[in-house]
Amino acid sequence: MDNNVSVNLIQQNKLELLKKQVFDVLDVSEGTRKEYSVRIRHFMKFTEVYGINCNTYLEYKRFLGNIDTFSVATKNKYLIASKVFLNGLYRLQLIPVKITDNIKGFSQSKLHKKDGLNDEAILKLQNYCSTLELTETNLRLKSILALLIFQGLRQIEIVRLNVTDIDLKNKTAYIIGKGRDDKEVIHLHPTTVKMLREYLKKYRYREGALFRSKSNNSCGERLTTKSIREIIKQVFKTLEIDGSTHGFRHFFITKLIKSYKGELLTVSKYSRHRSIQMLEVYNDEVIREQDLPRYYNVFNDITL
Repeated sequence: MDNNVSVNLIQQNKLELLKKQVFDVLDVSEGTRKEYSVRIRHFMKFTEVYGINCNTYLEYKRFLGNIDTFSVATKNKYLIASKVFLNGLYRLQLIPVKITDNIKGFSQSKLHKKDGLNDEAILKLQNYCSTLELTETNLRLKSILALLIFQGLRQIEIVRLNVTDIDLKNKTAYIIGKGRDDKEVIHLHPTTVKMLREYLKKYRYREGALFRSKSNNSCGERLTTKSIREIIKQVFKTLEIDGSTHGFRHFFITKLIKSYKGELLTVSKYSRHRSIQMLEVYNDEVIREQDLPRYYNVFNDITL
């Protein structure tokens, strides 16, 4: 590939126009499209220095590999964004050769890097919620916590919920799961039903988004995943809990696996995983944790 020609092509097209041409036509969610648009800036800065040639994708991978401050997961996210972008440029005939073939991503451990919330953290949350006055803001918080703890919902699944998706009479809700186009029914835990009933009675919503912002700039608008993370972050800070919002789902799934004693197929019906492969990772972690005392005892007769 003529390196100079390729660089000129990139320079002659505005970055935002190229991003729109490549990413706007992808059959992905709007959230994924935004993530690609943000991450591709890192690759574009790389090309400003090194240009684009037949080895650019491999060179970029090696460049990412030398960044110690990036986790393997982060490196793969940047690499995937660059692959999608380069394939888009090839499709638009802005580069004459598809240069991403036969190059693997970074090898990543399947074990979870962050532990989920434990029983102690959940107990802190339980005690905290019992002290809250039943204000609109607090009822919203308690309803979100119920969906996280008792239903194991993902953040995106919570923000997508509409009032009409909730059927308190039948104790069900209709959610749009990860990677799904259609709604699927889930059965609500009695505590979740109680929280949602009190919440809806207070707010008197009849339609539209279930959870809405109360901030000055976006009052009444649907909560975003970022908003939920900020709400939970503030509670964690108050209670001195070290964890993340995703830790609730880890807690939910681990709790089920321990209770159902490895019946992963049954657990998958509640966690809504398409395959049990990811649940096997959770199950392995549970088995490893439960086996630790036996492992420790093996070396009891040795002291230093």
